[in-house]
Amino acid sequence: MNMPHRFSREWVDGLTPIGPSMARVLIVGGGLAGLSAALEATSAGHHVVALERAPRVGGRATTQPLDGFAMGYGPHLLLKNGPLHSITKKLSRVRLATQPLRPHRCEVLGHGLIRPTGDVRTAALNKRALKMNDQTHPIVQGTDFLSTWGSPKTDGKRRSALNKSQLLVSNEGWAGLVGRMAAALDEVGVFIECGLEVTRIEPGLAHLSDGRMIETDVIILACGSKTARKLVSSMDETASQKFTTIQRITASVVELGLDSKPLQEHHAVVDIERSMAILDYFAIQPRLGLEGSHLAAVAVGGLPQDAGPTQFESAEQRLSALEAFLDERALGWREHIIQEGRQSKITLHELPSEELTQLSFAEHGVLLAGAWVESEHSLADGAVASGRKAGRLIAKAIH
Repeated sequence: MNMPHRFSREWVDGLTPIGPSMARVLIVGGGLAGLSAALEATSAGHHVVALERAPRVGGRATTQPLDGFAMGYGPHLLLKNGPLHSITKKLSRVRLATQPLRPHRCEVLGHGLIRPTGDVRTAALNKRALKMNDQTHPIVQGTDFLSTWGSPKTDGKRRSALNKSQLLVSNEGWAGLVGRMAAALDEVGVFIECGLEVTRIEPGLAHLSDGRMIETDVIILACGSKTARKLVSSMDETASQKFTTIQRITASVVELGLDSKPLQEHHAVVDIERSMAILDYFAIQPRLGLEGSHLAAVAVGGLPQDAGPTQFESAEQRLSALEAFLDERALGWREHIIQEGRQSKITLHELPSEELTQLSFAEHGVLLAGAWVESEHSLADGAVASGRKAGRLIAKAIH
């Protein structure tokens, strides 16, 4: 299910280095932003090396098959023809098998299904509220939460996609999506080394944790914002102040592989009052598994350091509240566990300021990439779009 694919000749030919203006590019980070930047930079004819601190590429976009469950999938939905979906389709002739989240199988607790099939009047009222972007309507609020996981940065694109059954779940998990990108880079000879940490940078030079140094023309920081700030500070202490305006929203996540179907036929259940939701990936994408269910439950925000109102004193308290939500909506789940995973606190959204763009440190030969950099997209699409844009802007950082 998660094996690398054979890649289309057209794409590989398109990544062959061309032209005389080739630059040496070092990419720090092997997640979605870093891999996307590497693809774009290579297609522009640059010589690319990517370093990833973790043992494998993908960053947080990793899955591991355990007892028939792609654990680590997390609460993510592909936007049809969005940046991530588009690039993974383009990389292979093997069709990416997807199934959409269906509005008539998504329930906003206390307010019913987003598109009830047996109630024409309510379905029409909900559709009108969604079309008019009525933010006071609970169905609109629930649809926004489910499509963006509570991101304050929304233009309605993902909400509209959910309403049109265009938020997708693939049959490959994160490993398959990342595998398509990594294998394409491997085919054109891009070197990606894992288990190496960049400890300090300066214009044209990166210092590694093992004592080595790498000379380069351009550095793309496609790591997390905290690591990027640390590395930029090692080069210019005043420049790091641009990172202080980033607002973060964290989440708690419980992922479960069960031998039962506690959500029955539901794809998703949303509680807008508590900013919580549960997805069943097997119900959405049967190719992932026919027996049992694969649940991803998420509680967004609510901590003192999160943007927005405070509801919990600690991440552990929020995680306990999420498990209580599962007790209410996925009855008996504790007695049917085959695989499970819990994260009390992950950074779900990093809201960039206008001060942080790909070119914020271009004068030092450094570009930025990641979901925390200014972009019209969010979540994984934000990371991919940001990485590709950084790859296109390399010429502006060469001095």
